[in-house]
Amino acid sequence: MRVRATTLIALSCVSCATFGAPRHERTNVLFIIADDLTASALACYGNEQCKTPNLDRLARRGVRFTRAYCQYPVCGPSRAALMSGLYPQANGVQSNGGAGKLAEALGERPTLGQHFIENGYYTARVSKIYHMRVPGDITAGVDGPDHVASWTERFNCKGPEWMTAGDFEALSNERLKRDPDKHYGLGFGTAFYVVRASPDAARQADAQAADKAIELLRAHRDEPFFLALGLVRPHVPLVAPESYYRSYPAQQMKLAPSREGDQDDIPEAGISHYTSERRGLEDPETKRKVLSAYYAAVTFMDSQVGRVLDELDALGLARNTVVVFSSDHGYHLGEHDFWQKLSLHEESARIPLIIAAPGVAPAECASLVEQIDLYPTLAELAGLAVPPHCQGKSLTALLDHPSRSVRDAAYTLCMGAHLLRTEHWAYMEYADGEIELYDMRADPLQFTNLARIPEHAGTVRELGRRLQAKLARLLPES
Repeated sequence: MRVRATTLIALSCVSCATFGAPRHERTNVLFIIADDLTASALACYGNEQCKTPNLDRLARRGVRFTRAYCQYPVCGPSRAALMSGLYPQANGVQSNGGAGKLAEALGERPTLGQHFIENGYYTARVSKIYHMRVPGDITAGVDGPDHVASWTERFNCKGPEWMTAGDFEALSNERLKRDPDKHYGLGFGTAFYVVRASPDAARQADAQAADKAIELLRAHRDEPFFLALGLVRPHVPLVAPESYYRSYPAQQMKLAPSREGDQDDIPEAGISHYTSERRGLEDPETKRKVLSAYYAAVTFMDSQVGRVLDELDALGLARNTVVVFSSDHGYHLGEHDFWQKLSLHEESARIPLIIAAPGVAPAECASLVEQIDLYPTLAELAGLAVPPHCQGKSLTALLDHPSRSVRDAAYTLCMGAHLLRTEHWAYMEYADGEIELYDMRADPLQFTNLARIPEHAGTVRELGRRLQAKLARLLPES
């Protein structure tokens, strides 16, 4: 097996694909994952301001899942779950700091990448698939806590991130250390630090990643491949070429719907660490600037997706390649006055998920699905056996019959708290025993916590029982 790590520097340019042919017996996989991307920021998921033309086109060619949920709303654990096919309790990764422990916890059980290698595939990682510290591992151009055995080859992208030339502004109140000779502990990993970059987009990590993905598609077009492309935007710092900001004048950005006293019925354990008050984002003008920068970063990321999809089409590979687009978790953009992730509320736990596969008609699917369902799904689409350790459910039946369901509930873990999302309810249970309950049919924005209302006591008991039954099944037998 050849495994090497390469750091990229830059290049540039290309719009989408045709997914109409029958499934090939050696189906390729192009897996694309964005970082800190909320589904609600995408036009194909209903956003009326953010422009995502390439993902919109992919959605028109594939199955767009409207109720997909991550296993943990932070980078390291969510990515470990996706790639291992196991819940965080079973794979041993429940924090970013624990991301490097996956190989030891898995033992002989193969990751998604390993499974494809064992079945004769070339597998490559471009940029962030497992956890990488952004921006530190990007400015350093290093692997982060990668899982080496998952890849035939792996490639890192070294980009300037917060040091990018251009107009910059710190919108939140973190204490930042601007030391170009250091990569970690500088404060940029959670800060809404905005850079309107100079026109040279090619130096950005996501442009480099698209360049490398295009190069690999050309080089490996004649052998079965599993190509995993990780894009780091819209993770902070919010860096995009200045031209991408022109569509998003800050004064025109629409703030998230709000309600007076919204946090009053949310238990203390459920209040995000990243509230407007705590992060210095109380001024509506500042919030609009965050939205402008976030949307610019999303559209820049979307452009890189489009370049890769164009190349897939130009090479004639779309007819026998499964394309998956997703994110590691969702992201708050001011809902409940929350920002960023680490929340069990809908905007943080729900993820975008689009699967375009040969022979599959475009559709929308409302089935509850989970991030770990991707492992068995991709194995089946490639004609491979599903390893017995996988805890997810294959979604292949939904690709042909999108009106069906594979789950009656989706589950998310976050810092010892649990979300059980059913067809009707969002039930959140915290380590101190506090509970949130939302009627997702009558109250999809989760403004009214019903947990303490007597008429819903029976629902609380039933969902609590279902959660305990779910937790009892999370640890695998081996």
